[in-house]
Amino acid sequence: MKSMVKIFSIACGISILCLALMNCKNSGESSQPATAEELSQMNRDFAKALNNKDAVAAANLYTEDATVLPPNEPPVTGRANIQKYWEGALAAGTFDVSVATISTGSNGDLGYEVGRFQLSTKDSTGKVTTEGGKYIELLKRGEDGKWKSTHGIWNSDTLSLK
Repeated sequence: MKSMVKIFSIACGISILCLALMNCKNSGESSQPATAEELSQMNRDFAKALNNKDAVAAANLYTEDATVLPPNEPPVTGRANIQKYWEGALAAGTFDVSVATISTGSNGDLGYEVGRFQLSTKDSTGKVTTEGGKYIELLKRGEDGKWKSTHGIWNSDTLSLK
């Protein structure tokens, strides 16, 4: 009887070990390194949303608890507040935004993108303002496999202290 209990205990231990190892392998498979294309897609979609004056689409590229750090303004936290921020910005005029990736990297389900942007705005009087700048996005891969921004910061190449 003791040998049956011992065999059963060993079998249970081996089964638990096998399940744990299979789980580790599956976790690694779902966290493959991202390509530069995957990581930079978020900002291309973001530029498209702004160019289409779609604050909802822009905000949906952020996680629920994301934070953006706009230049010369306080941080904006939460997808709903980020949507309001972009609604206000888009109400000020027409946007023409383009982005270019400088570098990307990832480790598991976390990634980053560093890039440059070109922004032209036209206000209600027709005045066009153009500027360039740079940005960094910290990204997280969701359960659906899509990358969303958890933190974003950008600033202009033109120093403007008003």
